[in-house]
Amino acid sequence: MKKSIFSLAVFCVMFNVGFAQEVSLIGRLNGSIGFNYESIDYNGGSMAYSPGGGMGLEVGAEYNIFKGLYGYGTLGYQYNLAIQLQSGNGGSNKSSVTFSRTFFTLGIHKLFKLSDNTLNGIVIGVGGNYSIPGRLKITENDFSADPIKYKSNVGFHIDAKLRLKLSDKFFLEPGLRYRQLELEAESFGSNGIDVLPSHLRTLNTSGIEIALSVIKKL
Repeated sequence: MKKSIFSLAVFCVMFNVGFAQEVSLIGRLNGSIGFNYESIDYNGGSMAYSPGGGMGLEVGAEYNIFKGLYGYGTLGYQYNLAIQLQSGNGGSNKSSVTFSRTFFTLGIHKLFKLSDNTLNGIVIGVGGNYSIPGRLKITENDFSADPIKYKSNVGFHIDAKLRLKLSDKFFLEPGLRYRQLELEAESFGSNGIDVLPSHLRTLNTSGIEIALSVIKKL
């Protein structure tokens, strides 16, 4: 039911975008700092990772609802890698944790215009993010365990950005995003999820994103 409702919402946004008076394309890069860090012990060597960290990319569109108020929708991908190389028999054995997920975002933001110069304004926004099932994989000394797959879920985010005017068509938006999202484990290969520690059964992917968006008006 959640998937159907969300798919309908995405369709409605894209439909409205096609008929909006002012439409812009969005490209967004982020580096994320997770709120929750865990430590994995590899034969006495400790490695910290956070499923809420990593690097992300989003593409999508925004449209002008009325002056200064915009609706937007994006499709994104987030990837996090923690890696440790250990010496062994004259070589190095890789130990790593990776977590990746794909997601949709929908939201609104308000531009508080300051000028027609480079510092064009301040943008404040809020929205929801729908995470498509993510996957976490642990490798120890070149041996990879079964990946842990996570259920879809809905979270929210809050944005605060500056809008920098490069031309009448191009804008940059450096800013911060607070993101709240938790995911529940769905499967662990042929094993039951009850064998997983609690911090892997419920994955806290919340965090702060430091981001840069490029806006192109059509």
